[in-house]
Amino acid sequence: MSEIELHRKLLGDKVRNDALHAALKRVIRPGASVADIGAGTGFLSFLARRLGAAHCHLYEYSDALALARELARRNGITGLTFVQAHSREVARPPKADVVVSETLGNFALEEGLLETLADARRFLKPGGTLLPCALRQFVAPVISARLQDEIDVWPRVGHDLDLAAARAIALNNMYVKTVRVADLPGPESARLWDEIDFTAKAKPSSQRSGAATWRSRDLGGATVHGLALWWEVEWVPGVALSTSPYAPATHWEQVYLPLLEPLATAGGDLELQLSSDTRRGVRLVWETRLRGAGGKPLAQQRQDLLKGRL
Repeated sequence: MSEIELHRKLLGDKVRNDALHAALKRVIRPGASVADIGAGTGFLSFLARRLGAAHCHLYEYSDALALARELARRNGITGLTFVQAHSREVARPPKADVVVSETLGNFALEEGLLETLADARRFLKPGGTLLPCALRQFVAPVISARLQDEIDVWPRVGHDLDLAAARAIALNNMYVKTVRVADLPGPESARLWDEIDFTAKAKPSSQRSGAATWRSRDLGGATVHGLALWWEVEWVPGVALSTSPYAPATHWEQVYLPLLEPLATAGGDLELQLSSDTRRGVRLVWETRLRGAGGKPLAQQRQDLLKGRL
Protein backbone atom coordinates (compact mmCIF):
# COMPACT_ATOMS: atom_id res chain seq x y z
CA MET A 1 0.00 0.00 0.00
CA SER A 2 1.37 3.45 -0.92
CA GLU A 3 1.93 6.02 1.81
CA ILE A 4 -0.78 8.36 0.50
CA GLU A 5 -3.26 5.48 0.24
CA LEU A 6 -2.69 4.69 3.91
CA HIS A 7 -3.37 8.29 4.88
CA ARG A 8 -6.37 8.49 2.58
CA LYS A 9 -7.89 5.60 4.52
CA LEU A 10 -7.00 7.13 7.88
CA LEU A 11 -8.35 10.58 7.13
CA GLY A 12 -11.43 9.18 5.41
CA ASP A 13 -12.41 7.30 8.58
CA LYS A 14 -14.98 9.52 10.27
CA VAL A 15 -15.49 7.14 13.20
CA ARG A 16 -11.77 7.26 13.97
CA ASN A 17 -11.45 11.01 13.45
CA ASP A 18 -14.46 11.86 15.61
CA ALA A 19 -13.23 9.64 18.46
CA LEU A 20 -9.77 11.22 18.41
CA HIS A 21 -11.23 14.74 18.26
CA ALA A 22 -13.49 13.96 21.24
CA ALA A 23 -10.56 12.58 23.21
CA LEU A 24 -8.28 15.52 22.47
CA LYS A 25 -11.05 17.96 23.33
CA ARG A 26 -11.23 16.43 26.81
CA VAL A 27 -7.54 16.78 27.58
CA ILE A 28 -6.24 19.83 25.69
CA ARG A 29 -6.06 22.88 27.92
CA PRO A 30 -5.15 26.40 26.76
CA GLY A 31 -1.37 26.61 26.60
CA ALA A 32 -0.84 22.83 26.60
CA SER A 33 2.07 21.24 24.80
CA VAL A 34 1.58 18.09 22.70
CA ALA A 35 3.85 15.34 21.42
CA ASP A 36 2.33 13.68 18.35
CA ILE A 37 4.14 10.36 17.85
CA GLY A 38 3.80 8.79 14.44
CA ALA A 39 2.30 12.07 13.28
CA GLY A 40 1.83 11.15 9.62
CA THR A 41 0.11 14.04 7.83
CA GLY A 42 -0.17 16.01 11.08
CA PHE A 43 -3.94 15.65 11.47
CA LEU A 44 -3.87 15.13 15.25
CA SER A 45 -1.57 18.08 15.81
CA PHE A 46 -3.81 20.25 13.64
CA LEU A 47 -6.78 19.27 15.80
CA ALA A 48 -4.81 19.91 18.98
CA ARG A 49 -3.77 23.41 17.90
CA ARG A 50 -7.35 24.32 16.98
CA LEU A 51 -8.48 23.02 20.37
CA GLY A 52 -6.11 25.41 22.14
CA ALA A 53 -2.75 23.67 22.41
CA ALA A 54 0.12 26.17 22.44
CA HIS A 55 2.63 23.98 20.64
CA CYS A 56 2.91 20.53 19.08
CA HIS A 57 5.98 18.46 18.29
CA LEU A 58 5.34 16.10 15.37
CA TYR A 59 7.54 12.98 15.29
CA GLU A 60 7.41 11.08 12.01
CA TYR A 61 10.17 9.07 10.31
CA SER A 62 8.53 8.83 6.87
CA ASP A 63 8.30 11.34 4.05
CA ALA A 64 4.72 12.07 5.14
CA LEU A 65 6.27 14.74 7.36
CA ALA A 66 6.96 16.91 4.31
CA LEU A 67 3.28 16.64 3.42
CA ALA A 68 2.38 17.60 7.01
CA ARG A 69 4.48 20.77 6.64
CA GLU A 70 2.69 21.67 3.41
CA LEU A 71 -0.76 20.99 4.85
CA ALA A 72 0.05 23.10 7.91
CA ARG A 73 1.17 25.97 5.66
CA ARG A 74 -1.91 25.79 3.49
CA ASN A 75 -4.19 25.76 6.54
CA GLY A 76 -2.35 28.53 8.37
CA ILE A 77 -1.52 26.29 11.32
CA THR A 78 1.52 27.47 13.26
CA GLY A 79 3.05 26.47 16.58
CA LEU A 80 4.42 23.21 15.18
CA THR A 81 7.86 21.63 15.35
CA PHE A 82 8.55 18.89 12.80
CA VAL A 83 10.98 16.12 13.78
CA GLN A 84 11.80 13.56 11.08
CA ALA A 85 12.76 10.59 13.24
CA HIS A 86 11.23 7.61 14.92
CA SER A 87 10.29 8.68 18.44
CA ARG A 88 12.45 5.95 19.94
CA GLU A 89 15.49 7.51 18.25
CA VAL A 90 14.98 10.91 19.91
CA ALA A 91 17.49 11.14 22.75
CA ARG A 92 16.23 14.08 24.83
CA PRO A 93 12.69 14.97 23.82
CA PRO A 94 11.03 18.07 25.28
CA LYS A 95 8.37 17.11 27.81
CA ALA A 96 4.73 17.54 26.81
CA ASP A 97 1.44 17.85 28.68
CA VAL A 98 -0.23 15.46 26.23
CA VAL A 99 1.36 12.59 24.31
CA VAL A 100 -0.75 10.98 21.59
CA SER A 101 0.01 8.12 19.23
CA GLU A 102 -2.38 6.48 16.79
CA THR A 103 -0.23 3.61 15.56
CA LEU A 104 -2.84 0.85 15.56
CA GLY A 105 -3.04 -1.95 13.02
CA ASN A 106 -5.78 -4.39 12.08
CA PHE A 107 -4.11 -6.61 14.67
CA ALA A 108 -3.79 -3.89 17.28
CA LEU A 109 -0.09 -4.28 18.06
CA GLU A 110 1.38 -4.99 14.61
CA GLU A 111 2.60 -1.41 14.10
CA GLY A 112 4.53 -1.29 17.38
CA LEU A 113 1.92 0.56 19.44
CA LEU A 114 2.86 -1.18 22.67
CA GLU A 115 6.58 -0.52 22.34
CA THR A 116 5.99 3.03 21.10
CA LEU A 117 3.77 3.93 24.06
CA ALA A 118 6.12 2.29 26.56
CA ASP A 119 8.89 4.54 25.25
CA ALA A 120 6.59 7.57 24.95
CA ARG A 121 6.55 8.04 28.71
CA ARG A 122 9.90 9.82 28.23
CA PHE A 123 8.02 12.58 26.40
CA LEU A 124 5.42 13.12 29.14
CA LYS A 125 5.49 15.74 31.87
CA PRO A 126 4.68 14.58 35.42
CA GLY A 127 0.91 14.47 35.65
CA GLY A 128 0.58 14.58 31.87
CA THR A 129 -1.88 12.57 29.76
CA LEU A 130 -1.05 9.64 27.50
CA LEU A 131 -3.42 8.76 24.64
CA PRO A 132 -4.49 6.00 24.31
CA CYS A 133 -4.76 4.96 27.94
CA ALA A 134 -5.91 1.35 27.48
CA LEU A 135 -6.40 -1.43 24.97
CA ARG A 136 -8.59 -4.53 25.07
CA GLN A 137 -8.29 -7.43 22.63
CA PHE A 138 -11.16 -9.81 21.87
CA VAL A 139 -11.58 -13.19 20.20
CA ALA A 140 -14.65 -15.07 19.00
CA PRO A 141 -15.21 -18.37 17.15
CA VAL A 142 -16.20 -18.14 13.49
CA ILE A 143 -19.00 -20.59 12.69
CA SER A 144 -19.43 -19.70 9.03
CA ALA A 145 -17.21 -21.49 6.48
CA ARG A 146 -17.12 -18.39 4.24
CA LEU A 147 -13.68 -17.08 5.23
CA GLN A 148 -12.12 -20.51 5.58
CA ASP A 149 -13.29 -21.43 2.09
CA GLU A 150 -11.63 -18.30 0.69
CA ILE A 151 -8.29 -19.28 2.23
CA ASP A 152 -8.20 -23.07 2.13
CA VAL A 153 -8.17 -23.52 -1.65
CA TRP A 154 -5.45 -26.15 -1.67
CA PRO A 155 -7.60 -29.31 -1.57
CA ARG A 156 -9.64 -27.94 -4.51
CA VAL A 157 -6.76 -27.25 -6.91
CA GLY A 158 -6.90 -30.75 -8.33
CA HIS A 159 -4.79 -32.00 -11.26
CA ASP A 160 -3.53 -34.82 -9.04
CA LEU A 161 -1.15 -32.56 -7.08
CA ASP A 162 -0.21 -32.91 -3.42
CA LEU A 163 -0.22 -29.35 -2.07
CA ALA A 164 -0.24 -30.23 1.64
CA ALA A 165 3.02 -28.35 2.31
CA ALA A 166 1.59 -25.14 0.84
CA ARG A 167 -1.65 -25.64 2.77
CA ALA A 168 0.25 -25.95 6.06
CA ILE A 169 1.99 -22.61 5.46
CA ALA A 170 -1.26 -20.88 4.50
CA LEU A 171 -3.15 -22.14 7.55
CA ASN A 172 -0.43 -20.93 9.92
CA ASN A 173 -1.08 -17.35 8.89
CA MET A 174 -3.34 -14.54 10.00
CA TYR A 175 -5.57 -12.75 7.51
CA VAL A 176 -7.07 -9.28 7.47
CA LYS A 177 -10.72 -9.86 6.63
CA THR A 178 -14.09 -8.23 7.09
CA VAL A 179 -15.82 -10.49 9.58
CA ARG A 180 -19.59 -10.24 9.31
CA VAL A 181 -22.03 -10.50 12.18
CA ALA A 182 -23.49 -13.57 10.45
CA ASP A 183 -20.09 -15.31 10.69
CA LEU A 184 -20.25 -15.31 14.51
CA PRO A 185 -22.50 -17.03 17.06
CA GLY A 186 -23.50 -13.66 18.55
CA PRO A 187 -22.01 -10.78 20.55
CA GLU A 188 -22.02 -12.89 23.73
CA SER A 189 -19.44 -15.21 22.15
CA ALA A 190 -16.70 -12.55 22.31
CA ARG A 191 -14.02 -13.20 24.94
CA LEU A 192 -11.51 -10.70 26.31
CA TRP A 193 -8.11 -12.37 25.93
CA ASP A 194 -5.81 -9.44 26.66
CA GLU A 195 -6.00 -6.06 28.34
CA ILE A 196 -3.30 -3.39 28.56
CA ASP A 197 -3.24 -0.31 30.79
CA PHE A 198 -0.75 2.03 29.15
CA THR A 199 -0.82 4.36 32.17
CA ALA A 200 0.19 1.68 34.71
CA LYS A 201 3.47 2.22 36.53
CA ALA A 202 4.98 -1.00 35.18
CA LYS A 203 5.60 -1.03 31.44
CA PRO A 204 3.53 -3.71 29.66
CA SER A 205 5.35 -6.68 28.21
CA SER A 206 5.61 -7.25 24.47
CA GLN A 207 4.80 -10.90 25.15
CA ARG A 208 1.04 -11.21 25.68
CA SER A 209 -1.09 -14.28 26.33
CA GLY A 210 -4.63 -15.18 27.22
CA ALA A 211 -7.16 -17.99 27.24
CA ALA A 212 -10.83 -18.43 26.39
CA THR A 213 -13.44 -21.18 26.68
CA TRP A 214 -16.75 -21.69 24.91
CA ARG A 215 -19.18 -24.30 26.19
CA SER A 216 -20.85 -26.47 23.58
CA ARG A 217 -24.28 -25.30 24.72
CA ASP A 218 -23.22 -21.65 24.36
CA LEU A 219 -22.36 -22.23 20.70
CA GLY A 220 -25.39 -24.38 19.99
CA GLY A 221 -23.06 -27.19 18.99
CA ALA A 222 -21.94 -25.23 15.93
CA THR A 223 -18.88 -26.17 13.89
CA VAL A 224 -16.01 -23.71 14.33
CA HIS A 225 -13.87 -22.96 11.27
CA GLY A 226 -11.59 -20.26 12.64
CA LEU A 227 -11.22 -17.37 15.07
CA ALA A 228 -11.92 -13.66 14.72
CA LEU A 229 -9.82 -11.04 16.50
CA TRP A 230 -10.64 -7.40 17.10
CA TRP A 231 -9.80 -4.68 19.57
CA GLU A 232 -11.17 -1.75 21.53
CA VAL A 233 -8.97 1.20 22.37
CA GLU A 234 -9.77 3.71 25.10
CA TRP A 235 -8.28 7.05 24.17
CA VAL A 236 -9.27 8.66 27.46
CA PRO A 237 -11.79 7.39 30.01
CA GLY A 238 -15.19 7.56 28.36
CA VAL A 239 -13.95 7.84 24.76
CA ALA A 240 -13.36 4.49 23.07
CA LEU A 241 -13.10 3.09 19.56
CA SER A 242 -13.79 -0.52 18.59
CA THR A 243 -13.15 -2.64 15.50
CA SER A 244 -15.77 -5.18 16.57
CA PRO A 245 -18.06 -6.46 13.79
CA TYR A 246 -20.88 -5.24 16.05
CA ALA A 247 -19.52 -1.66 16.17
CA PRO A 248 -19.69 1.09 13.53
CA ALA A 249 -17.33 0.21 10.67
CA THR A 250 -13.89 1.83 10.50
CA HIS A 251 -11.07 1.59 7.94
CA TRP A 252 -9.64 -1.18 10.11
CA GLU A 253 -10.90 -4.70 9.55
CA GLN A 254 -10.76 -7.78 11.74
CA VAL A 255 -8.12 -10.51 11.83
CA TYR A 256 -9.07 -14.07 10.91
CA LEU A 257 -7.11 -17.02 12.26
CA PRO A 258 -7.95 -20.22 10.36
CA LEU A 259 -8.06 -23.66 11.91
CA LEU A 260 -6.28 -26.66 10.43
CA GLU A 261 -9.56 -28.57 10.48
CA PRO A 262 -13.08 -27.55 11.57
CA LEU A 263 -14.09 -28.40 15.13
CA ALA A 264 -17.66 -29.59 15.78
CA THR A 265 -18.52 -28.29 19.23
CA ALA A 266 -21.53 -30.61 19.46
CA GLY A 267 -18.88 -33.04 20.70
CA GLY A 268 -17.52 -30.86 23.49
CA ASP A 269 -16.29 -27.52 24.75
CA LEU A 270 -13.80 -25.36 22.84
CA GLU A 271 -10.68 -24.06 24.59
CA LEU A 272 -8.22 -21.53 23.21
CA GLN A 273 -4.75 -20.45 24.27
CA LEU A 274 -3.53 -17.38 22.38
CA SER A 275 -0.21 -15.57 22.61
CA SER A 276 1.52 -12.74 20.77
CA ASP A 277 5.08 -11.46 20.72
CA THR A 278 5.78 -8.09 19.11
CA ARG A 279 9.43 -7.64 20.07
CA ARG A 280 10.52 -8.29 16.46
CA GLY A 281 7.58 -8.01 14.11
CA VAL A 282 4.52 -10.03 15.09
CA ARG A 283 4.38 -13.64 16.17
CA LEU A 284 1.03 -15.20 17.01
CA VAL A 285 0.47 -18.70 18.36
CA TRP A 286 -3.04 -20.12 18.72
CA GLU A 287 -3.78 -23.49 20.23
CA THR A 288 -7.30 -24.91 20.19
CA ARG A 289 -8.63 -27.92 22.06
CA LEU A 290 -11.94 -29.72 22.05
CA ARG A 291 -12.84 -31.40 25.34
CA GLY A 292 -15.67 -33.82 25.93
CA ALA A 293 -17.39 -35.03 29.09
CA GLY A 294 -15.13 -35.03 32.13
CA GLY A 295 -12.56 -32.93 30.29
CA LYS A 296 -11.61 -35.76 27.95
CA PRO A 297 -9.41 -34.39 25.11
CA LEU A 298 -11.05 -34.98 21.73
CA ALA A 299 -8.97 -32.83 19.38
CA GLN A 300 -6.06 -30.42 19.51
CA GLN A 301 -4.49 -28.04 17.00
CA ARG A 302 -1.52 -25.70 17.35
CA GLN A 303 -0.71 -22.98 14.83
CA ASP A 304 2.19 -20.55 14.77
CA LEU A 305 2.95 -17.63 12.46
CA LEU A 306 6.56 -18.79 12.35
CA LYS A 307 5.31 -21.82 10.40
CA GLY A 308 3.44 -19.52 8.04
CA ARG A 309 6.47 -17.73 6.65
CA LEU A 310 7.59 -18.52 3.12
